[in-house]
Amino acid sequence: MSFPSLFDVLIKENYYKDSLQLLKISDDIKQNDGILDAAIVMGTKTNKEILNRLGFNLPKVNQAKDTDVIIAIIARDKKSLDLILSKAEALLEGKQHGDKESAGGSIGTINTTAGPADRFQDLDSAVAFMPDANLALISIPGEYVKDICFKLIDAGIHQQLFSDHVPIEDELEIKKYARENDILILGPGAGTSIINGKGIGFSNAVKIGPVGIVAAAGTGLQEVCILLDHCEVGIKHALGVGGNDPKAEIGGIMMLESIRILDKCDDDEIKVIGIISKPPSASVEKKFIDYVVDSGTRKKYVICFIGGSGSAEIVSPTQNGRVIQTNTLASSALAIAKQIGDEQFKTALKELIIPPKILHGIVQKEWEKLQKDQKYIRALYTGGTFAYETQVVLTGIIGSAGAGDVYSNAPIAGAMLLPDPFKSLDHSIVDLGEEEFTKGRAHPMIDPTIRKIRLIEEAADPGVAVLLLDYVLG
Repeated sequence: MSFPSLFDVLIKENYYKDSLQLLKISDDIKQNDGILDAAIVMGTKTNKEILNRLGFNLPKVNQAKDTDVIIAIIARDKKSLDLILSKAEALLEGKQHGDKESAGGSIGTINTTAGPADRFQDLDSAVAFMPDANLALISIPGEYVKDICFKLIDAGIHQQLFSDHVPIEDELEIKKYARENDILILGPGAGTSIINGKGIGFSNAVKIGPVGIVAAAGTGLQEVCILLDHCEVGIKHALGVGGNDPKAEIGGIMMLESIRILDKCDDDEIKVIGIISKPPSASVEKKFIDYVVDSGTRKKYVICFIGGSGSAEIVSPTQNGRVIQTNTLASSALAIAKQIGDEQFKTALKELIIPPKILHGIVQKEWEKLQKDQKYIRALYTGGTFAYETQVVLTGIIGSAGAGDVYSNAPIAGAMLLPDPFKSLDHSIVDLGEEEFTKGRAHPMIDPTIRKIRLIEEAADPGVAVLLLDYVLG
């Protein structure tokens, strides 16, 4: 689209703001009369790609660096445009503006002043102000995470790291040092946890009960918690450790620490422990199984490696059902309910299973509405776990039917890698929360702009039959 006289861009060089702060300022600007759209973002490759698709295909946009802030405004009239652009730098610096002049009405008051949480300018001051704090939530650029984490470890403070783009070698050092000091590190890239029944980050209000979960799959953790809640099964603790933890480079350090913590809980407090992960490396998988089988615990376990074999063959048959393996989220929720008791399992079967005859009828009714050329499935997910699970289901079905290839920007075994994550091929399952989409911008769960653009593009493709979307609350 094109707006010849009603849009403009400013570049603020060598200036950093957190993506959530920039999103808040953008949203505030959009609320003003005369302003049709606004995007204030860091000059990353992904953000520039999105701006180009929105019509801001200008040389100065494409020349912006990762360390620059891009201010892009679309207005109804030139006066509104000039007025809001003239104030953009002040808005970034947190100043208030109440100028009422605008041909379209009112620019209004935009308040980005600091709240109580912004009162400290350094970590030492914040720690000194809260000497009894035992948990810190961290959301800063990945390259700065290591120094902050080490300071907090020295202060004896556990941490949940929302930050992405943390160098893998930094993550390993952080987790090794934390383990040496009995500190729990949840993350990087971990947005979800439940501690003592209280949600942290992207979490949901669920019943408290005798289940503990350790997950290297944030939306998978949320989904299982919600499914269990529907089945009248509560969760006491649910610890998200970040997607890198089960990889060989990290070795499952914090997954194992989290499992041990839950294993030590009183049996009346935690009866069943669920382990949820995208496929771990073979060496890490063996560590998990060895611990679960040989720890001497009386607790029951459900292990869900999404995209794994789902076979119980690697678990000793002498365990007599104490350990159950699954490979999808719904089946893991069913298994956890079964481990709790017969009544909970009956409820789970009723709540989570759609009889095949009914399901076939639903599918047939929708199938009859499609045109001859509509044959592809496109999934646009904000949750990476859902992208994995969808591939688990579809690769088998589509492969056996000879209906083409399944592509993804985060492929499991049996799926194909998308050459360009911004462009779908055949059946495509896209995880919009992957790092190529989130560098310098808020996660699509918070800022859905990238999905809205992609949704329009997919809907315009005459070959698309099904669009799959997830809606992650919390």
